[in-house]
Amino acid sequence: MPHREGDWDEEPEYDFDPDVEDYERYDEDESGGKRRSLMMLSVVALLVVFAGVVFLAYRQGTPLGGDGVPPLLRADGEPAKEAPENPGGKAFPHQDAGVYNRITGDSETDSADGEQLLPPAEEPLAIDNGAAVPREDRQALDRMAKAVESAPIEDVPSAEVAAPPAEQPPLAQDEPGVTASQGYVVQLAAFRDDASAREAFGKLQTKYPDLLGGLKADIQRADLGEKGIYYRLRAGYMDKTDAAVVCGAFNAKGQGCLVRQR
Repeated sequence: MPHREGDWDEEPEYDFDPDVEDYERYDEDESGGKRRSLMMLSVVALLVVFAGVVFLAYRQGTPLGGDGVPPLLRADGEPAKEAPENPGGKAFPHQDAGVYNRITGDSETDSADGEQLLPPAEEPLAIDNGAAVPREDRQALDRMAKAVESAPIEDVPSAEVAAPPAEQPPLAQDEPGVTASQGYVVQLAAFRDDASAREAFGKLQTKYPDLLGGLKADIQRADLGEKGIYYRLRAGYMDKTDAAVVCGAFNAKGQGCLVRQR
């Protein structure tokens, strides 16, 4: 293109405004601040929502009563299982037999129709050692002891006897040298077996040597029917008067005593 005169004198026009860049930079800074504010508000809102969710979950997991105290859980008083009135199925006989009650432990100790095998054992009364024997009774006891010692006793030769098939308790038999007037004894107690009666006689003889020192044990077997068999502990032998004196002395000491004829 040919150059014309006068073109160098005109200043060229540029499409550039130095202030425009500053305005654009200011707009960018302002929009970035708004975005940061929105982000902060979003984070705060999320935290608030999260806290609300946690609080609601805690309230639902631990319900409280009206006064702020956790409620107390109580067990239902109704039975957990109940037998139906009509269970149905196969019926088995003899379900009400008493033997089932014994197995389950529901039976009473004392049954009205049950059998009582062992009656209560007779126990001697309490013995009082403080009572003294009167002088008249002591003199009668001395006479009785002398009469027993002076009575002749015959020696019976021992003989071998075959053992019986079943051991039978020894019964009271007539002692040699005992006269008809000395056919009385004093009964002190009763036991379920012969050995216990003889053991008790030894203890009483040691405890009351002045009353039983010159007497012998006389064990009597008594069948009382439904009550069972008892072995009566008796001591003898003496006349009726001396037996009454001995029983009176025992009764004074608190020991039960009865006069019996052999």
